[in-house]
Amino acid sequence: MIPVFRRAAARLLSGALPLALLPFTLGAQPAADVALKLPEAANLAVSAQPLLQGLEAQTRAARETAVAARQLPDPQLFTGIADLPVNTDDAYSLTRDGDTQIVVGLMQEFPRAQKRRLRGELSEREAARLDAEHDLARRAIRRDASLAWLELWRYDQLLSLARASLREAEAQTQAVEIALKTGTTATQAEFLAARQEADRRRDEVAAAEQSVAHARNALSRWIGEAAWRPVSPQLPETPTLPSLAATLDRVRAHPQLAGASAQVAAAQTGAALAQAAFKPDWRVELGYGYRPAFSEMLMLQVGVDLPVFTRNRQDRGLAAALAQRDAAEFAVEDASRQLVAEARLNHHDYERLTIRLQDYEQTLLPQSRNRITAALAGWRSGRNALREVLDARRAALEIQMARLDLQHDLARRFVQLTYLGAFEIDAGENTHE
Repeated sequence: MIPVFRRAAARLLSGALPLALLPFTLGAQPAADVALKLPEAANLAVSAQPLLQGLEAQTRAARETAVAARQLPDPQLFTGIADLPVNTDDAYSLTRDGDTQIVVGLMQEFPRAQKRRLRGELSEREAARLDAEHDLARRAIRRDASLAWLELWRYDQLLSLARASLREAEAQTQAVEIALKTGTTATQAEFLAARQEADRRRDEVAAAEQSVAHARNALSRWIGEAAWRPVSPQLPETPTLPSLAATLDRVRAHPQLAGASAQVAAAQTGAALAQAAFKPDWRVELGYGYRPAFSEMLMLQVGVDLPVFTRNRQDRGLAAALAQRDAAEFAVEDASRQLVAEARLNHHDYERLTIRLQDYEQTLLPQSRNRITAALAGWRSGRNALREVLDARRAALEIQMARLDLQHDLARRFVQLTYLGAFEIDAGENTHE
């Protein structure tokens, strides 16, 4: 190869090298005041979330119902005509028969105070369950929005890598074209292969752009139009991972368990209410009878329920309430096992991914850079072929993509552990800006 062309090709490759090795976290920086960061996306997702507002309304409704359930039923007003004759000469007369009267009165039921108290407690238990469900939904929304942001971040960084790879392929094509023009080592087949490689890289860029668009739409489900803002290239710094024992201890305060425990309390109250159904309720009726041609009348009646046939009514209701309590207790145990298993898995993965990522940072990436430096030095001195430089640069890009996957996986584990409560981060506060 003519030295001038060799030096030109070497400069071309050297110029493309920093682009190929540029870490994906140092991509095109959007303006600092508009870049969307992970904590902000999570906060936006819960700031005006209709699902949370609906749960808050249900909680208010349950608490209002608890107050109403403790009150006596409304009294009932009744009126009518009693003992009106319908035949003989006295038919339909209000004055000829002494028993005929116009009646007006009040009836009041008196459910037992214990039953009214338990009905109020049942609604309070429902309010407590809805409170826990609200906290759980808040955590889940923050988690899902964070995971959606991470998907967008990942594809955005893949797009940066794909564009760097395209620039590498274009540089390769130009270098082969220079060599081909000199009539030395390059062939027409190598030039066509290089051009085909560049076309493939363009398609990868288009595919990455499509994935970014899909990820933005997925994120918009949680934060609306803010999903179209530029994505911050930086991941938030994560706190020190607590021990597994501390993590499992914090999981026991998870709102999913709190909600399941509230259902157990509601089931226990329901069982107590079913037990109280064996005791009768009372009612009182007070009436006034007006007889136009005779003296006026008063009526006082007292009624009581007779729960004497309990086999297929109260007994069945109590058995059903006890079964519901057992089911709620089993649900608590199942939820606890599920959360503990998730915490163990994510804790283990977090530790392993941290070690693997350190290996990439301390060993694999420096090795890939050293390999490219050595290949370039050999190319410039004429000891190596162009293929060795291109292969080294391609291998460096593959290592960067593998590191991107590790960073993404580690961030996902952080989000999952945050959802489980391992880091004791309040769901309503900003985290690690």
